[in-house]
Order: sequence, then structure tokens, then C-alpha cells
Amino acid sequence: MLLAGWIALAGFQIARHVMWRDEVRALTIALNGDNVIAMLRGLHGEGHPALWYLLLRGAHAVFGRVEVLPGVAFVVGLLTVALLIFRSPFPRPLVLLLITSHALLFEYVVMARNYGISALFLFAIAACYPAHRDRGLLLGALSFLLANTNVVGAIMVGAFLLFWLLDLLETQLANQPGWRWSPQLTNFAINAIIATIGVVICAVTMLPTYNDAAARDWSHASPLAAATLSLVNPGATSLGALFANLLPGIAGSVLLFGATLGLLPRRPAFLAAIAALLLTSLFFAVAANGAYRHAAVWLCFLITLYWIGWGRITATSASRAWHDRLLPAIGRVSVLLVLAIQSAAGINDLRSAARGIVASRSADLGRLIASRPDLANAVILSEPEYLVEALPYYVKNPLYLARDRKFGSVVIFSRKGRMDSDLGETLRLARKLRETSGAPVLILLAYRLDEITPDRIYDEGKNWRTFRASAAEISDFRAATTLIRRFDPAKTDESFDVYLLN
Repeated sequence: MLLAGWIALAGFQIARHVMWRDEVRALTIALNGDNVIAMLRGLHGEGHPALWYLLLRGAHAVFGRVEVLPGVAFVVGLLTVALLIFRSPFPRPLVLLLITSHALLFEYVVMARNYGISALFLFAIAACYPAHRDRGLLLGALSFLLANTNVVGAIMVGAFLLFWLLDLLETQLANQPGWRWSPQLTNFAINAIIATIGVVICAVTMLPTYNDAAARDWSHASPLAAATLSLVNPGATSLGALFANLLPGIAGSVLLFGATLGLLPRRPAFLAAIAALLLTSLFFAVAANGAYRHAAVWLCFLITLYWIGWGRITATSASRAWHDRLLPAIGRVSVLLVLAIQSAAGINDLRSAARGIVASRSADLGRLIASRPDLANAVILSEPEYLVEALPYYVKNPLYLARDRKFGSVVIFSRKGRMDSDLGETLRLARKLRETSGAPVLILLAYRLDEITPDRIYDEGKNWRTFRASAAEISDFRAATTLIRRFDPAKTDESFDVYLLN
């Protein structure tokens, strides 16, 4: 019943979801190259490990349709939720909170990104841990795969290995005085090597990244100060996205640290959760900013640890010390509060879907082009140029990257190359494209010409590229083009006006 209800709610959102650039960008990269090796060469430096791209390429090889993008995401989400419902030890009300969370009802199933597979492998580790802690290579293989989902997943691999080692040592010390090497530790070491190889492959695939504009800029701030602050106030980093950034950082930190206290009856799990929290916070503060999808990977790791330790966590404490009873109780309440916030966000996702709020207007553009035979082969360029990244899912038109001066749909987020542009340059480029191609030219502008301030410099995000338009350029552009559609705002910045070059 729970699974059927979840399928209905997720399916309702998927049917109304419009792909946006980060989703389609991954599919474009996955399909580049004549073979898998060529694709992997092109992926190097993108900033993500290869597993998601391999899944997309494999699915496309079988089905030959772009719809494999939401299809793979749904299958991953379905398996993740099925594990929770049928294999987890959690009571049904808690399972309901989990599967209606923003992560498992939207971000990791409707939004087709490489973060849902992190939740799948984490929960698979939880389900397999009791039977495979002391034998076999399954946990190492799952950790290898987890490391190649995304960078936060790789961090969770390190935290899981810490838990596993401490758990083995705690068990050994409980059964005998002193420490000695054992077959269980040998098995752990072999699995740890497999997992570490996965982390190394992740790093080799990702680094050095060519999307350097996404990295932190420390020219005007101290990384040491940011790192120190992140360790005491993780709620002020991207982990605050778990609370929709509505809570003050310190309040979010209290909940985050508090949520780990429920693991105290199983101390290795508590220590691993704290380590994962601090490492994730440090990464967000020093290396790269993140969003909910990144922060929720840590939350899924926390759920994994609760899953593994559930029997001891829920057992009645034999200790008479007040803190042995009070602190875990505070932890359980904190976890419930965190999950309740996630579920409230999940319900809000359903409301947004019902109201027709979409992430991008790329599907609307696809319908517009389909309704106009004269636009079937039109060349499309945009300002900002990242507006074209979602379009390959909906149109077959040639796409031109204005700053990079080439056809394509994958924008390099680098501070190198052409940084600044203006409306006059956009018009000159459109005319040149029509002259060389002989095809109509569509120009997508995120800037509404009747609303922008002449000569103001507009930052296009991440202290990256800029755009400006003088009054004369606006006048010339209007005289040379026809506005054929103005789309309503979208949930992201992917809405635009559509102009046809006269």
C-alpha cells in the first residue's frame, strides 16, 4: 500500500516535470563520444564521477530515447523506496515520513540527477550490513559504487568505513580483553581497499575540474576562518538547505548535531555520523557550495546508521546514568523534527506540481517550435548561454554557444575565456549565424528588455560572466527582431523571451 501510494505521488510529479539544464546536461555528456571510452574522456573534469553517466548511456543504448533520463531516475527511486518499505526495521509511520520527504518524493526521483543513486547504495549497505559485516566483498563493492555517485557520496564512504572499523573493534573488545588481528579485520581491510579504489577513481574522473567557476573564490576571504566556522556551525553551510534555509544557521546546527545523539547507544554509528557531518560541512565551506540534493546525501547516511543500529537504539537502556537515557531521547526527537521538515517540503512539491509550477520553460519552447514549421531548423542562441543546455531533451534544432563561439549544448563554467558580453554582440552574432547557415535564428533572452536598466552590468551567477545592454543596443535589437513569445517565470532561472531575427 505504501509503495503503491508513493508510485502514484511520484508518477504525478514526473508527468508534470520539465527537465532543466543540470539534468539534460548529464544526458548530453553521457551520449557524447563514439564509445564509452570517448565519453569518459569527455567527462573528465566535469566535476562528477562516472556512474550516473554510464547508467544513462547504457539505458539509451537499449531504448534509444531521451526519456531514459527520467526513467532511470524513477527506477533508482523505486528501488530505494522499496528497500525502505520492505527491508528497513523502521515502524510504518517513520517509513511514511521518509518516503514523503523532499528527497525521496522529488529530489531523488523526479529530478533526474546523480544523487538518488547515493541513497540507493547507502540503503543497500544498511540492508546488507548485518549479514556481510564479517564476510564477503559485497559491502566493499557497494562502497565502491557509492564513491562513484558524487563527491558527497565519496565522503560518506570514508565515514562508513570508520563506522565499520569501530564496530568491529567494539565487538571484539566486548568479547575478549585487548585487541588482536582477526579474520573479520582482514575481511574489512580487503573491502576498505576496494572502497578506496572507488574513491580514487572518483577523484581521477573529477579532477582537475574545468568548471572552475563553481569552486570557492578565496581572493577576498579566509578559508581557514570558513573551515573553523563550518565545524561549529554546519547549519550555516549548504547543510542548511535541509531546512530550506529558513532556520538560522545555529538553529539548524543544533538540529543536525542533535539528530546524531540518537545513535549514542551504538557509539561507532554516532562517531561516524559526527565525522560525516563535519567533513561534509567542511567540504561545503571550503571546496564548493552545495544545495539540498548534496546535503540530503548526509541525511541518507544518517538514516543508514539508524537502520543498522535500530535494535540497540530502540532497546531500553540498562544504564542508570541520566545522560545515557536523556541524550538518545533528544536525538530521536531531533531526527523526527528533521524528517518532519523534509516531509513538509515533500508535500509542498506536490502542491507545486498541482499548480503547474515548472523548473524550466524549455518544454514550452519545444511546443512553440513544433507549432511553427518555419522554425524547425532554426538556429538557437541564448543569453545567458546556459539556457540552451536543457533544450536537447525537447528540440532537435542546432544550438549555438555565444561566448564559446561554437555549436553545442554543454557550457563550460570557467572564469577563463570570454567573460563579458552585451546585447549588441548578441545581435551581431545572430546576424552572422543567419548569414552562414541560411536558417532562421531564434534568440532566447532571460533579460526582459522592458524591465532591464540600460548600461547596468548583470552578473550571470557564481561571480562568472556578465551582460549589459545600452539604450541604443536595446533599440537596435527591437528593430531587428520580433518578440514571438514571453514565457511566465519558472521555479529556476530558466524562463526567457523568444525573439526571431527579422
